[in-house]
Amino acid sequence: MKVKIPKGSIQTDDLKAKLEAQFPDMTFQKRNKKMLVAKRSNIAGANIMVYKNRVQIGAAFPTMGGQMLFVFSFLLLGILIPFIVYLAAFQPKQKEVEKDVGAFVQKLVEI
Repeated sequence: MKVKIPKGSIQTDDLKAKLEAQFPDMTFQKRNKKMLVAKRSNIAGANIMVYKNRVQIGAAFPTMGGQMLFVFSFLLLGILIPFIVYLAAFQPKQKEVEKDVGAFVQKLVEI
């Protein structure tokens, strides 16, 4: 999900503080100076990337271990079986986190 913002209006540290206040059930970690990781559980999370004129939010596994296990399952089991499991078990929870965070960032921009 892309959210357009006025140039330079949102900084990563400020966004992290506002998100932590809004979502006490999630943890937010800074992965680098432009990227935050939102974690609701070990499989439900979102990557939040802050650019000059937009914030991009994408559903993802919140831990590097979860991402690596997912990739290894593709390598070991082929494409079809892990993809079906992902669509059935993981993607709905990850999309929910993405929509929640995206709606909040959109509301921040409108204020």
